[in-house]
Amino acid sequence: MYVSGNQVSNAMPLVLGIAGPECAGAIVKAIVENIRSLNNHTTAGEIGLRYVLQALSDAGRSDVIYDMLSRTDVPSYGYQLSRGATSLTEAWDTDPNESQNMFMLGEAEEWFYKALAGIGSDPDAVGFDRIMIKPEPVGDVKWCTASYRSVRGPISSHWEIVDRDLHLTVAIPPNTTATVFIPASSIDAVTEGGHAAAESEGLKLLRVESGRAVFAAASGTYNFISRGFKR
Repeated sequence: MYVSGNQVSNAMPLVLGIAGPECAGAIVKAIVENIRSLNNHTTAGEIGLRYVLQALSDAGRSDVIYDMLSRTDVPSYGYQLSRGATSLTEAWDTDPNESQNMFMLGEAEEWFYKALAGIGSDPDAVGFDRIMIKPEPVGDVKWCTASYRSVRGPISSHWEIVDRDLHLTVAIPPNTTATVFIPASSIDAVTEGGHAAAESEGLKLLRVESGRAVFAAASGTYNFISRGFKR
């Protein structure tokens, strides 16, 4: 752990690259254990919350983030809603003496785009010339749709769960490529446009890892179905 071992003290070294990769697993475990011990609450304020969310997201622990965002008691977004807030308040407890319309605590929006919808830039990209689509369905969320107007053109991701199948539609702008991660039980369970995804035009199967089929995709619009999807 770092410093006092609180959520922000541990998350910042991970996100900023201070912690060595050999320590990452243990630090993420410590963050998760702390959050779980507090009934899925955060101890972060407006400065540190982004690092906590990003550290969890980078570690593939969107399940923990979902549990945090689903709380309705203080401190939580749900508590703000229960107090009648229609925009973010400056303080977790919606103190009426503080601002009732702030960006403070708004870092969850980044998770909505990058993890829940899965839209992101490849770490080695220049101006979104390489894109990552890596949606993370969690909790009881049944659908998600998002779009981002990049300098290369609009990027969009829409997924929904129908019965036990995951339907994913993505749009990749011209003059770009994308790496698409599709939650799947096996490569044989994934189709695109009604055909085996591995044989679909514009797609190349790269690998299967950690319950996901990973494809390289040229620009265009793709309609994937992952049969028998399990969260």
